[in-house]
Amino acid sequence: MSLKMLCVVSLTVVWFTASVVHAQKSNSPADNPNAIDQMTKELGLNETQRSKIQVILNTEKKKVEAVFNEERKKLRSIQEETRSNLKAVLTSEQMEKLENKMRQESSKNNPQKK
Repeated sequence: MSLKMLCVVSLTVVWFTASVVHAQKSNSPADNPNAIDQMTKELGLNETQRSKIQVILNTEKKKVEAVFNEERKKLRSIQEETRSNLKAVLTSEQMEKLENKMRQESSKNNPQKK
């Protein structure tokens, strides 16, 4: 595999991974306003349990968001490094074509980003 092709594939994987991470939605009950009501009904929670569970779920949500934000930062750093390395290898015309291709792929994989 040529160096250019390897770079293109690497960049595609990094951008795709970043778009997937960005597009992922949490499945946490804390994100579902009806979840605590549903848990209360199905599990027969009393008010004390309900309040404590709400605190637990909100804490979990904050922790998960922090992890996603940290991973997003790491992915951006990798993307920037990859882009810089590609710019050192490709001509400006080739780089422009690659960036256009990546934008098209990103639009296909993440239609709400348009």
